[in-house]
Amino acid sequence: MRPAYDLLLGVGVERWNPPAPVQVMPLIETAATSYRATAKSGRAMCAIAATVGCLGLLQACNASDISVSAVPASAAVVGGIASTATVGAALPAPVSVLVKGPDGRALSGARVRWSASAGGTVSATESEANASGVATTTWTLGQRAGLQELTAELAGVAPVVVRVTAVADRASAIRIVEGSLRSSVLGDTIRVAAQVTDRFGNEVQTAPTIAIESGSDVVAVVGNVLVARARGTAVIRATVDTAVARVNIIVDPGTPVIARLDVDTIRPGVAFAVDGQNFALLSDLVSVSIGAAKATVTRVSRTRIEAVFAEGVLPCLAAGAQSLMVTVGGNTQQRLVPVRSAARIALSRGESASILDAAQVRCTEIVAPSGAAHAKYVLSVVNTSVTAAATSAFELRGTGAGAMAGQVAVARVQPTTSGLLNASLLQAAHAGAASAPQLSSVEQLAEAQHAGLLEAQRAVISRVGSPAPVWRALERMRATRNIAAAQVSSRVGDTVTMKALYGSCSNGRDIKARVVYAGTKALVLEDIAAPRAGQLDLQYRQIGDEFDRVQYPLLQSKIGDPLAMDAAMAGDGRVTMLFTRFVNDSLPGIAGYVTSCNFFSKGTFAGSNEDEVFYARLANAGESPTDWRRSMRSTVMHETKHLASYAERFAQNAPMEEAWLEESTARIAEELYSRTFASGGRWKGNVGFSTTVRCEVYQCDDRPLMMWKHFSVLQTYMRGVDTLTPIGAAASGDFTYYASGWSLVRWAADQYAGDEAVWMKALVRGGNATGLANLAQLTGRPAAEMLADWSLANAVDDLPGFLPKRPQLSFPTWNMNEMMNGLAETYPGSFLGSPLKARGMSFGSFTLPVARLRAFSSSYFSFEGNQVGSQLIELRGENGELLLPGTLRVALVRVE
Repeated sequence: MRPAYDLLLGVGVERWNPPAPVQVMPLIETAATSYRATAKSGRAMCAIAATVGCLGLLQACNASDISVSAVPASAAVVGGIASTATVGAALPAPVSVLVKGPDGRALSGARVRWSASAGGTVSATESEANASGVATTTWTLGQRAGLQELTAELAGVAPVVVRVTAVADRASAIRIVEGSLRSSVLGDTIRVAAQVTDRFGNEVQTAPTIAIESGSDVVAVVGNVLVARARGTAVIRATVDTAVARVNIIVDPGTPVIARLDVDTIRPGVAFAVDGQNFALLSDLVSVSIGAAKATVTRVSRTRIEAVFAEGVLPCLAAGAQSLMVTVGGNTQQRLVPVRSAARIALSRGESASILDAAQVRCTEIVAPSGAAHAKYVLSVVNTSVTAAATSAFELRGTGAGAMAGQVAVARVQPTTSGLLNASLLQAAHAGAASAPQLSSVEQLAEAQHAGLLEAQRAVISRVGSPAPVWRALERMRATRNIAAAQVSSRVGDTVTMKALYGSCSNGRDIKARVVYAGTKALVLEDIAAPRAGQLDLQYRQIGDEFDRVQYPLLQSKIGDPLAMDAAMAGDGRVTMLFTRFVNDSLPGIAGYVTSCNFFSKGTFAGSNEDEVFYARLANAGESPTDWRRSMRSTVMHETKHLASYAERFAQNAPMEEAWLEESTARIAEELYSRTFASGGRWKGNVGFSTTVRCEVYQCDDRPLMMWKHFSVLQTYMRGVDTLTPIGAAASGDFTYYASGWSLVRWAADQYAGDEAVWMKALVRGGNATGLANLAQLTGRPAAEMLADWSLANAVDDLPGFLPKRPQLSFPTWNMNEMMNGLAETYPGSFLGSPLKARGMSFGSFTLPVARLRAFSSSYFSFEGNQVGSQLIELRGENGELLLPGTLRVALVRVE
């Protein structure tokens, strides 16, 4: 048998602690033996193992009698491929060979020959195993990157090959490929092609770090690529380790070319596309504009730009051709395209339009009538906010187009009267009425307090809910125990004690009162402490009788039943009217009031009278019984309407109405009461001043003041229309909404009610909806639309010679123009024939600021003259700022 040896290659064998060998033949148990002795005896065996660094390769000898021993190492042997190392560098640890005999003991004296590939070198080409059987050499890799080998050979044994991947040294040079340094499309990426080599010429795989030394506006670095952003030349620096290269980047885009648009007209908010050439690949590198207005570019390619002009960006322009500019890389191309930025309105006489879309309200083009023609328009800017305290400031600008371009508008003075009343009526009016009835400051404050009381009542009811369930429970208890409900005495002359409640449902003042009238629906009581007790019994009886015969049936059939809760409360079927000095002493200026507290049981509110109670003032000293009764009659109607609203809503467990609508429908009740008098008008009868308010003022037929309050206060609203609102008080002491709210409700009923009584009862009864939501539910129209139409109706109802094409621009029940002129002619120092505050202008250019427009109200403008071109109306924000999306809208009517 030929000699056999164990040859093991390793690194750092001084730390090697050999495990038991794995053999294919019996081991000879001997002490440490030299190589020569073992070889001579013929018992040597061969096994070679190699490790380099932390990785290793194990290869067995070819001899058939070889045993293989494992080499201890710090990492496992894998795939035969050793770790990597840098070209031209020595391995950090020597390569070692351990020679072992068949018995597993180390052999000394064995000579191992070493050879390296790829120009690599070793510290010793032949080394002899030491006393521990280890032979070593130091391997220095060659200069060529790639797989390199070190071969260990021992005579008579197949060689062992150690393989190491040689990697390039640190970068020494960078060469930029010139063909990659140019771009003709903005937004395109420029991938800089570079060759990086080490000092031996090996390619380094590390990508260069790119930095811009100059021309940062021309290109931008995004990751490892450059993006072309502007025409010009940029200098870039490529760096890998200490290797540096500089090169010029040239960006030279072509001039953009506009071929076509995909829309026939450019409009605000409508997307469009421009097809052409030489565009860009990034949207921020493309500009699309008309004048100073820039479009938002949403998507781009080399041949297509998609964009949109946001609402309000385009200038307010008449429809026509405008220059569309496309700019890319400093180059611009223009093309005339049709543009329409205005809501275009062409109106014949009597026609109207409302612009209720927030996106279109900024700019309106009023198209000139065919041919040169005289025209007059009334325009209303409305604030659709439903928060009474809210206000908006704005600026209305005008610009002429076509033949009116550059023309400066001239302010026009509005006439104060249209002279509708005939001479005989005027003479009669002046003969009998020297001054107009006025509300004192105390009475104005009282009206505001009254509204405050209604709001307080709403708060109480929202907290405790309807009293109906409690009454039903009490009714079941009384039926079970056969207990009769207590009732106020109804015999004339009897004295009863009542609670006067105001501001509190639990605490009130005890009032002793005498029964003056006991009718079918009214029980009239007079405070026994009245200064003129017993002196006005006739007037009390007349008030009670009128309520029984006229007012209650009217309420029940057309508004609501004030006794709708009476059966549940086990009442006597009558409204109790308590005339007491408590009202005079505690609530100066208030003629009368009601409180919802009295609908609740005493178990809920200790102060409740458990009755439908109307509290009213006594006649003042110096006030004649006739004058007192005259002022009181419409108050009875107004306040018992509030009782009807409470009762109807309690009965169906509905929320209480908002104060403005509650007061407005109370004024509706007074209006219906006024119709019970001769020539007092009828629904949609277009009644005027002479047979209504004039007869109230002059007391033609014992007629009380009723509609006088409506129209005189409506004048106040119209004269301050910008700052007032029908949906609530604009300030402390403001009660104009009683009249303007009535006007809104009256207009809505005239326009949308099929049956006035059914419609009004549904409005008063309500349901879950209150306020404008209640009104919109019954009309079927949005609140903003109602406001726009109502605002124009206020301006043009019954103008001489004018007939609106849409009936919504009128008040069919009342001739508003005649009413206002009648007040002005009767009291020329107090009223105006045309009270509506409007700003009159000729056509042309103008700027009209409005500092404050109250919620749910209007600002009025009129334009008049020979219109030979389009008139542009631009709505802007405060101080001329761009109008942001909000609550302002526009309504327009052509009156001439």
